[in-house]
Amino acid sequence: MRGLMGSFAVLPLGDLVELLARRRMSGTLTCERGTIRKTLHLDQGDAVAAASNDPREFLGQLLINFGHLTEDQLSKAFQTQEETKVRLGKVLTMVGLVPVETIREVLAIKIRETLLDAFLWDAGLFSFDDGPPPAVDETDARVPLADIAREAEFRATAWGAFRAQFPAGGATLEIDEAKVPPGQDPTTVDGRLVALARDGKTIDEIGLALHATDFHLYQRLYALARQGVVRAAPPSDAAVAAADAVPADLLERARGLLADGRADDAELVAARAVELAPASGAARALLAEAERLLADRLRGELLATTRTPRLRVPAAELARMRLSSADKYLLSRCDGRRSVLDLSRIAPLRELDVLKSIRRFAESELVELC
Repeated sequence: MRGLMGSFAVLPLGDLVELLARRRMSGTLTCERGTIRKTLHLDQGDAVAAASNDPREFLGQLLINFGHLTEDQLSKAFQTQEETKVRLGKVLTMVGLVPVETIREVLAIKIRETLLDAFLWDAGLFSFDDGPPPAVDETDARVPLADIAREAEFRATAWGAFRAQFPAGGATLEIDEAKVPPGQDPTTVDGRLVALARDGKTIDEIGLALHATDFHLYQRLYALARQGVVRAAPPSDAAVAAADAVPADLLERARGLLADGRADDAELVAARAVELAPASGAARALLAEAERLLADRLRGELLATTRTPRLRVPAAELARMRLSSADKYLLSRCDGRRSVLDLSRIAPLRELDVLKSIRRFAESELVELC
């Protein structure tokens, strides 16, 4: 199967995974949709490693989500990793922050989440190369592909139930205080979730605060809803968007902006083209090029020297502003202690998105860069 490539519209991911499991294949499976890229390394029909450019699927984010690390501990671990050039999991076990068994368990979750998320895609591309997988060590996990396929069938049903209760991530939550378990531990996932809901956070904001993948977040929300603790607040009468643009026109505009050296504007236009036509190779290539150029520029501006963002406005004023979930998350951590590099490492967001936001905050004088 060396060099196998295709589209999920022709060969659904479930069928592909079943084929790889049944033949006990070894190699590398890559799945792409828009700018999201996931890679799974296989050994005899088992997944032994996974990589993704979705920050919520990074090992460090999952360890924070499950309460094994704090953001500050993760930031320090990255500094040690930079000095030693050792993998993050190994660093965490070496310094005694996380046991080997825990790293292995969370890496197994990482493998599952990386592939299971792709089962939700309505479009995308895949490729498979049957070259040997990378060597493994004692911290690595091994997850049979057949188990992941069975989990995907369960999740397809579960998502239907989740979305029936919580159809929109922008919704806030209502709490029935009489149903909250007495003495609920505020350090547990449920305790933190309820506390964030009390503060008026939206579902998307709660997911960012918990560093949670979508499935784990909605799984806990659904469990709490079944207990009568939470429910989605009624939607507000918001005006809905914008006329569709023709992808061909967008591609032409994005190319022109790139030719003019306007990577910022080209990225916005190309992202819209990918949103409208996620399987378009031309749109994805333009977006990747715009993001590469923009990321290089922003790294030079914000990461070449140590820059530390500090809020310039009172927290009460921020609360009155109409900010996205990601903006609120990042601004809450612009405390003068964490550098831009620290924020890019600990945030459950892409590095480029963090850098774009920090630059925007500085330009709008929400933060100063020290």
